[in-house]
Amino acid sequence: MVSIKNLLPLFAVLFALGCAEKGCTDPEALNYAKSAERDDESCRYGDKYLDQKESLIRNHEALSYALYSDALVLSNTLKTSVDAFLEAPDDDGLSLVKLSWRNAYFAYLQCEALRFSNGPVDDDRELSRMLGQWPINPSLIDYTTGETGGLISDTLALPIISASTIEAINQGVNKNQTSTGFHAIEFLLWGEDDEDVSLFTVGDRSHLDYDLEDSTTINAKRRGQYLGAATELLVNQLGVLVTEWDSLNNKNYRKEFLELDENVALKNILTGLGTLSKSEFGSRVLKEAVASGSQKHEISNFSDNTSTDLAALTYSIEIIYRGTYTPQTGLEVKGKSVEDLITEANPELATQVDEKLVEVIELVSVIPSPFDWQASQEHEFGAGPILAASNALFELEALFKEVAREFEIGIETDLP
Repeated sequence: MVSIKNLLPLFAVLFALGCAEKGCTDPEALNYAKSAERDDESCRYGDKYLDQKESLIRNHEALSYALYSDALVLSNTLKTSVDAFLEAPDDDGLSLVKLSWRNAYFAYLQCEALRFSNGPVDDDRELSRMLGQWPINPSLIDYTTGETGGLISDTLALPIISASTIEAINQGVNKNQTSTGFHAIEFLLWGEDDEDVSLFTVGDRSHLDYDLEDSTTINAKRRGQYLGAATELLVNQLGVLVTEWDSLNNKNYRKEFLELDENVALKNILTGLGTLSKSEFGSRVLKEAVASGSQKHEISNFSDNTSTDLAALTYSIEIIYRGTYTPQTGLEVKGKSVEDLITEANPELATQVDEKLVEVIELVSVIPSPFDWQASQEHEFGAGPILAASNALFELEALFKEVAREFEIGIETDLP
């Protein structure tokens, strides 16, 4: 016979179990309860980061709208300065237009991490090419040292110059023959730069190219019309992108983006970050410029604005990764970010990405200006600051791929 005395320990255990807090004890479950001492078979499984991803996606669409809105605002300022300059061309007016161009283009380049993401800038309207294609062939537009014509002098190919006609003529040509966008305007403001980079010059176009009262100036009227039309088209096309991300429009890309599966949307965001880091910035902008050794293979080769362009590209990566941006007008946009998400999932990897991004920013900032001269030096004498920044961007892209793998998402970052 079992005595009551011998059963007392068993009763104590049963009592303790009965009083133990019940809940899900599996750390991998969505409803894991740290304080639970006894599993009650209530564990639920799925995407433990679903809420964070949804918040990240909502913040990303707000960032996209703010970034494109700033580019539009500053491009409108550019258009205003162009219109005023064409009314009364002089040196001061041309200088003001050039400054407006620099500001507008900086704002546009801050949107670059939104490219390569299956968004509206990437679709069959080819807005990315029409807005930002580089390098361009300037002889398609106006006179150069080697050519006397271009569309400005060709009244048969382009009898009427307007935003719609130059858009139409670009839609019908080879993708490498773009004559619209920021760099078409840049050429019309600066003119060709001397190929001898040791001269440290920029394009030397004079305001007299637009002076209707100077009878010796050839095509001044059509040149002014082309500059005005190209600027108008730029504003129109940026307006399209703003509308596509506008929260007040319920039939646009923003609505489609918010309805995407969370992992698809996250994949698009990471693809944009990775592709910009390696294929566009690290390779095409930096590595290929050194390989070519020619000033014609830099982003802003007419104005030598490229050092500023590089800063804008690094900011673009940082803005989208960190999820924070303060617009020209309006309140700061800040919310759940890729950085926040990976910090929760893999703090060690998040630290690696952060350190590499800081390194990229620092390496890009010390690339000597003018960029074309530095690229020519590295082409002739070997690796220097440009290729050091390029290597760091390749390493950053590899880390973005690791971030994608952390969430079982594969990304492809090579350009076609």
